Amino acid sequence: MSGTRHPFRPITIAIATLTIGATAGVLFGQRSVPEDEAQLMLRASRVVNLLIEWLPTEADPADIVYDGIGGMLEVLDPHSNFLDPRSFNQMRSRQESSFFGVGIIISRREGKITVIAPMAGTPAASKGLRTGDVIIKVGEQSTEELALDEVVELVRGPEGTDVRLTILRPGLKEPFDVDITRTRIPQTTVRYAFMARPDVGYIRLSEFSSSSAREVRQAIERLSAEGMRHLVLDLRNNPGGSLDAAIGVSDAFLTKGNLIVTTRGRTPSSHSTISAPGTGEPFHGAVIVLVNEGSASASEIVAGAIQDHDRGLVLGEVTWGKGLVQTVFTVRDTGLALTTARYYTPSGRSIQRDYESFFDYITHRNGSDGNAVHETDAGRTVLGGGGITPDVSVSNRTLSENLARLYGASAFFRFAVDLVNEVPEAEQAAMARAFAVDEAVLQRFWSWVDEVDALGAEAVAEIQASPQDVSDVALGIRVEVLNAALGLDEGYRAALETDEQYQAALAHLPEAQDFWIAWQAANLN
Repeated sequence: MSGTRHPFRPITIAIATLTIGATAGVLFGQRSVPEDEAQLMLRASRVVNLLIEWLPTEADPADIVYDGIGGMLEVLDPHSNFLDPRSFNQMRSRQESSFFGVGIIISRREGKITVIAPMAGTPAASKGLRTGDVIIKVGEQSTEELALDEVVELVRGPEGTDVRLTILRPGLKEPFDVDITRTRIPQTTVRYAFMARPDVGYIRLSEFSSSSAREVRQAIERLSAEGMRHLVLDLRNNPGGSLDAAIGVSDAFLTKGNLIVTTRGRTPSSHSTISAPGTGEPFHGAVIVLVNEGSASASEIVAGAIQDHDRGLVLGEVTWGKGLVQTVFTVRDTGLALTTARYYTPSGRSIQRDYESFFDYITHRNGSDGNAVHETDAGRTVLGGGGITPDVSVSNRTLSENLARLYGASAFFRFAVDLVNEVPEAEQAAMARAFAVDEAVLQRFWSWVDEVDALGAEAVAEIQASPQDVSDVALGIRVEVLNAALGLDEGYRAALETDEQYQAALAHLPEAQDFWIAWQAANLN
């Protein structure tokens, strides 16, 4: 081709770009687009056309536009982002709290798509799928080269349709097919809810979706009927979600009219003051909220409201520090999650961490500055300026490098599946309940690790020389045996037995009870 440049020719993508710009303009306050902004949009569309026409290799116009929008948003803040059609659909599916599928939790283990657990009461469970089953095909599509989310999308589909899974089961030489009819599968956000002690309940909330407030209230009602007088609400590693869900969950612990959060932004419409609506009877009892640096956004709203009103004790580690509110604007089949405001806890704290250095922000190296001092309802000092600082600071012990490598190799999961599958299916539950990791089981595990080359001999010797590591190995085996034979709930309970933050929460219940007594006097009389 000669060096002569072709004149600029408007093509379809230019129209699409202008349409998106006009649509976004309408969404942002119904304003008309000034002439100078219109010229900027025309320039952007021209650049896109030139890229499509002159790039040395052919590129998908959608990739150019979507990546370009992502680049624009990078200069704003870490949380504004563009959702392409696939991401937008996934977000809406999460918000709706249900999807159509077969009811299995899967992960990639040892390079294979593996069933971690079938969900109770779902088609997968009724068809007999088991922990450890390997899905080698979905329909006619091999899973060998597929990403995990691609397999998930293949398994999901319209309600009432069938999907064929080809399963390779440990202990069987040949794979077999299972035809399963898809049905509505609820996406529960209360992952665990049980009585930890005769009068102590435990609720683990994994994220905030449209069903979270209802799930939390139902769990509180059930556990209260079982005798719960104190509650440990676990928000660790909960990345947040819907602001409405955060309001609903907070409402389950506060009285009508208690301030939950305020938002302030550049435009008047982004300013709001949100108080507890009082949609139901709040929980009557002591509350401890568990948090860590993985607790963000909506989790911090709930923890901040409970702390600022002295409603309960916050225990754990300084939270992530995400105090930005994103509004999701629909742009045809895509979405724009744009930061439109900051939120503030009832005491006036902004918990947003500094994000001038994006790397420090995402690696959490720039933690709380702890400079902004505020007061709770009862006059206690609380800190703002970067996350929620807990009332009681407790860090969980970090596993040794060798233990982390064993977990990375799925060693405990694979060994436990082998153990459970040695027992007839009808006897597996009884076997798991009576199971104890004695010296014989440990010796068998060391031999298995050597046989499958999960860890080198020198690293195994280092583990054997450390009583703490040996104890962690025993726990890992026991948890996975319970998971495989009795379900994830039983394994999770066993894991909590050595969870330092959880055990500290139980030890600090008397203090939480004092908070409850004082809060009752101030709010319920």
